[in-house]
Formats: sequence, structure tokens, C-alpha cells
Amino acid sequence: MTGTAVATLDAMLADRARADPDRAALVLPAPGRAVLEPVLGEHATRTVTFGALDRRVDHVAAGLHAAGLGPGARVALLVPPIADFFVLAYALMRARAVPVVVDPGIGLRRVRSCLGEAAPDAFAGVAKAHLARRALGWCPDARLAITAGGLPVPGTTPLRHLERHGARDGADRPAERPAGSPAAIVFTSGSTGPPKGVEHHDDGLVAQAALVRDLYGLGPGDVSLATFPPFALFGPALGMTTVVPRMDPTRPARVRAGRLVRAARRTGATTMFGSPAVLDRLGRDAPAGTVLPELRTVISAGAPVPRDVQRRVLTLLGAGAQVHTPYGATEALPVATIGSDELLDLPDDGICVGRPVPGVDVTLMRVVDGPVEALTPELAVPAGEVGEVVVRGPVVSRRYADRPEATAATRVDWDGVPAHRMGDLASRDPAGRLWFAGRVSHVVPTTSGPLYSVPCEEVLNRDPAVRRCALVGLGTGPVRRPVLVVEPAPGTDPTDDLRARLLGVAGADDRTRAVEDVVFHPALPVDPRHNSKIDREALARWAGGERAS
Repeated sequence: MTGTAVATLDAMLADRARADPDRAALVLPAPGRAVLEPVLGEHATRTVTFGALDRRVDHVAAGLHAAGLGPGARVALLVPPIADFFVLAYALMRARAVPVVVDPGIGLRRVRSCLGEAAPDAFAGVAKAHLARRALGWCPDARLAITAGGLPVPGTTPLRHLERHGARDGADRPAERPAGSPAAIVFTSGSTGPPKGVEHHDDGLVAQAALVRDLYGLGPGDVSLATFPPFALFGPALGMTTVVPRMDPTRPARVRAGRLVRAARRTGATTMFGSPAVLDRLGRDAPAGTVLPELRTVISAGAPVPRDVQRRVLTLLGAGAQVHTPYGATEALPVATIGSDELLDLPDDGICVGRPVPGVDVTLMRVVDGPVEALTPELAVPAGEVGEVVVRGPVVSRRYADRPEATAATRVDWDGVPAHRMGDLASRDPAGRLWFAGRVSHVVPTTSGPLYSVPCEEVLNRDPAVRRCALVGLGTGPVRRPVLVVEPAPGTDPTDDLRARLLGVAGADDRTRAVEDVVFHPALPVDPRHNSKIDREALARWAGGERAS
């Protein structure tokens, strides 16, 4: 982005449309692909240019405003990454309304809870979402229901109707939001607690897009293979051609690697964003002999990406390509980042998430239960020790929507500037790199001191018999019994001999010497959004019952 700074993502899109209206903004699976596939194959796609996308955004924004969904109005957005998803998201921002984004992969019960909390003024979804809305009582007070996609739903307003109305009549759309109104509310996955709606403001979204652009050298001319819809929204604003492969974005671990490879080859993808689960499938299941020389940048976030996963993906790429693993959360992203060139040269003795990104300050605070008003010298963590990650900067969200208690619990004053407590633990090495140590809520207090989840798990994760494991604490008192729950590697039998050997490995390392038992589990429960974050709370309940039986 050059010249005068653009203040909103939709303005960035308009800027790109003026500069290059005929270039492809979106490459999407063709509508009605289930019917077309036997004839045209899986390669049937639809291309939307920047000019066409921006015109639709402008018309829909006018239609939304004419329908009473102007500045500050909340609109639930339950649309998969089809063309209407991008049109609605940008149109809502252009109308200065507030898209409320909830990942349906978190489960229908949680979706209902999130929508009940946000209380949207309108509901925009595809036919399946509207059927769920009616059956499950979502958004009963919404005054307008908008249907996206090709299937009509009786009793709702088709998006095309709003678009035609806006194109015909236009509207004077106010340029300003109500004071304090966010540009979007994005709910967390709930993998480490109840989902919460994170308020994102225009300046923060633009700062996020600019950081992603500058950190990874992205921009016009790049072709982005996007497997995670929220990240895909940055593509049009940054002038990239965004390619959406055929997959269920709510079930990333089920993606077909061959489809990703063919989509990347067909479109000349230069960058890809995918969760660790997507990268794992790609690295394991890509057709033999796969080489993607144009794919130079792979970005993965949401959970740590194991080094063996990175190595497998790198074998598919050309010389000079890197896998980048930014660290952050829905509340603040990116916070830190590291590329595979640097990471794979470091000792394989933990999870390094890199150095803080430009403009974002990071400090480590002594673990404290409950709210903290301000950072003080006595809360500082000595060099090399583990503390809670606290961040401040333009990409840090200001508050949770409708949750003042949660906001107060995670906000802290840092030299007069509001900062966010990430709820994560880390240590910092002499080079300024952060080493992730898990969540504050996953610390297991023992008679030998606190055990941190990720460092303990890394001890066994390096064993070839272990696919992954999780540290849990049994009991409810101030001291708990530490147990490592192990998911064996494929083809490995969970025998007593293996348990004894893994206990020996744990006993030989200072980080895990206090672990008292190893329990086998066939498949550790993980979050639905990234299929990578382990649900340790559920595992602790399971392990408690397992040891009692």
C-alpha cells in the first residue's frame, strides 16, 4: 500500500479495484459443483475480478443501509467462503455495520450461546444456517434475515434483492461509526474456555493487514491459497488473488491434500495459509513427487506447528521457501513470528514462537490469579524464567463485546497504555525469542513446583512411539497429581512396556521428573477450528475416571 494511508479494509479493497479492476480477486469452487463435478471435474471454478467484487460490495452496502442496517448494527455472518461471504463481509464494513463472525465448527450449542450474547440485529447465512436458526432458535429478535448462496429460503430476504435495490437506488451511507463501535466482532474458538466475542476496530484490522503484508512480503501479484476464512478476508484488501480450495473449512483435518496441491498448481499459488492440521495433511498425504516451486511462503497459526510437520511441507516447496509460524490469538495477531530457516536450526527442545513483530511490545509477568490493575516492578519475571505473556500495540483488541468482567480480567495498564494478558506462558532466551510454555490455566501445581504443559509434553512428543501427549492434573486441591496422557503413534500398541519406557523418559528429564503416571488415549480431543489445540480440561476429567476405574 502506497501513498495516503487507507483507514478501513473496505477502502483498501476499493483502492485495489481502482488500480487493477480486471485482475482476479477471488478464485472459488464453481456454484453447484456437486452437479458440475461429474462433467467438469473438481477443477470447475469461478473467478471474480477486483472491479466486480468492489461493485457488488458497493451495491450490497447501499442495500444494507436502505434496509436499516447502517452504522453500529450487528449482523451475524454465517456464510462459508463463497463469493457472498467476501461480498457481505466487506459490504457490512462499508455500511459501517458490524459483522458478527462465529465459526459453526465450534458446535451448534456454542453457536447459539455466542449469537444469544451478541444479540445481532440481523442474521445473514446460507440456507443450511437458516434452517439451523429456525430449528434451534438462533437470533429470535433479529429484524432481518438475509439469505446468501443460491438456494432460496422462504421468509428471508435474498442477498441479490438487497444488491439489486442498492444498485438501482443507491444510498447516502454515513462514513463514520458511532463512537466506540467496532468494525467486527469475531468469536474465539472456545478451545481454552467459553467462546468470547472480540471487538476489532478499523485501525486494528488495517494494522493487522499491514503487518501481515510487511512481515511476509505479500501484496498485489501474490496468489493466496486460503484455507481459513477469517485470514482469507485480508487477501482482497492486500491486492492478492485469493484462492479458496474445495474443502470444509470447519473440518480442516479432513482436507484432501491432493486437492490443495492441484489448486496450488492450477492457480500458481505463491502463498498459503493453513492451520497446523491442514499442513499436517498436506505434508503426509501429498501425491508422491509433488513439487510446488512457486509456493514460497506458507503461514500457519492457531497452535504450534511441530517441526516434523514443517520439514515434510518444506520437501514439497522450492528452494528459498519458508514456513512461517506467527504467534497470537483472536485478541492480538500477530504478536511474534519465526520462519523455518531460523527455527529448524535451533535446538529441538521446545516450541519457539519467535521475536515480537514490529510495533508490538511484549513483556512477561509473574503469574497472578485474578485481575491486575497495572504492571509493577515486582511483577517482572527474571530473564529465562516462565511468565504470562502481556502485549500492547496497534493489533491488540480493546475489549470483549458485552463481557466487561472478561475485559477487566485480561486488561492491565502498562506505563499508561492498555495492554492485554494473553493467558499464555513463555520464557525469553538471550536472543529475544519467546519459547511457548502453554496456558496459565493448564499449569499443574505439584509438591515439586509448577509443571508447565508444553515443556513437559515436548519431552515425550519427541519419542517416535508418541503422536502427541497432554499434561493434566488430577484432583482439585492446591497440589495435583501430574499425569501425561499419550496418544500413541499410528501402528503403536499402548502396552505396559511402552508405559514403563515413557515413564523412564519422563523421569530422566528435569521438566517431567515429577510426572507420576502415563495414560494412553486413542485420539486426544482437539479444538474444531484448528484441530490442533488439545482439550486438556476434557482429558483431565477422562483421566480422572480412567485412573479411578
